[in-house]
Amino acid sequence: MTKKPKKVEARYTVVLDNCGNPDRGQDPSRRLPGTVRKVVSVEDFAAASKACRDYIEENDLGGGNWTGGEIRENGQLVGKVGYNGTIWPPGEFAVGMKPLWPEPKDEAPKPKDPLEWEMAQVDTPYGPILVGGCFRVGNVKSIEGTFAVDGQHYEFMTYATFDESGFKDIQSHNLLRNGVYSDTVTSPKKVQDAVRAAVAAWASVPANMALIVRNEIRDQKKSIRHVERQIASYEEQLAKAREELASHQAEISKLEEKAAQFSAHSKGQ
Repeated sequence: MTKKPKKVEARYTVVLDNCGNPDRGQDPSRRLPGTVRKVVSVEDFAAASKACRDYIEENDLGGGNWTGGEIRENGQLVGKVGYNGTIWPPGEFAVGMKPLWPEPKDEAPKPKDPLEWEMAQVDTPYGPILVGGCFRVGNVKSIEGTFAVDGQHYEFMTYATFDESGFKDIQSHNLLRNGVYSDTVTSPKKVQDAVRAAVAAWASVPANMALIVRNEIRDQKKSIRHVERQIASYEEQLAKAREELASHQAEISKLEEKAAQFSAHSKGQ
């Protein structure tokens, strides 16, 4: 007697839905014509992702059309499927957030780019920050999970200006509460002043400014690498153009010989 395949119990439900994209001249208050909202049962996150991507492809949805993706288990929201099929934890996207599916893999580290900028850790009253960059653009940012103001965790990133004389200025910056991109607050003056003072004090030490100068050298080398690629491309185009020119010249020579033959033949008649 043939055994029936064991039925897999559906553990989750996932919402499939869309709306018009105003960037495409569509009405964002309603679904695209001919589409419907669906709630389907799935057994795991992989199936939820596939159901969403199938719905997106079947209805030719763009990123601005996708409004579905809510995954629930026993009515509880447990994840959200993005447009590309990645499943994220519930809530707003935050700095350092890891996807629920596919699970991050421990990949072999990539070889370090020898022209990658150096960064220095600098202490402030609110937690350590990272300072780096070159004369063209300097970077100042929080270290994930370590910057706090009045007991509240924040993340931030801004730009500083350096030149051969040292630190010049730093741009004002906002703070992301708990690292959430949509929860942005204005950075208090006391915080901005403290960050500016910490960067200025760090840059006042010649050995620290040497890091910025080394980064400037790296940046110049990156520019050289870019120009070398351009030169190689131009030389390839030039070689092709010369081949084409030689081909035209050879064709002209053949035609001139042919013209001379016709001319000699007509004179002999």
